[in-house]
Amino acid sequence: MKRGKPLPRGTKGLARTAGLFRGVPLERAGRLSPVSAKRQEQNRQRRAMAAALWPDGRPLCFVPWCGRQADDLHEALTRARGGSITDPENAFPLCRPHHDEVTFRPESELDWAYDLGLLRHSWDAPRGGEVA
Repeated sequence: MKRGKPLPRGTKGLARTAGLFRGVPLERAGRLSPVSAKRQEQNRQRRAMAAALWPDGRPLCFVPWCGRQADDLHEALTRARGGSITDPENAFPLCRPHHDEVTFRPESELDWAYDLGLLRHSWDAPRGGEVA
């Protein structure tokens, strides 16, 4: 193994291995960008979409029997299943308790969420130019 220049004294942690990351300057070694440029752009589009859909501020939770204000935008069809976070038809305002329930509970306990359209299967996703 070819050895590079020695690292400065006092260098700790992952930065010590900076020589293993070719092309990464020592001061950036071990730091990853938390959000990609593509995801940053999608987040900007999502905020603009939410502002256009609900110009008066936070809407109420989409769940009919809940009267709380929404904290999160929930995607009925996740990105992993072919959904988009910038599609207004895929965005539902939910309060944090309902968003957590829909996100973290087993799907077998969430018939009500499927009935309301808060969860969709990948085979329900539009394909190649279809309009849902």
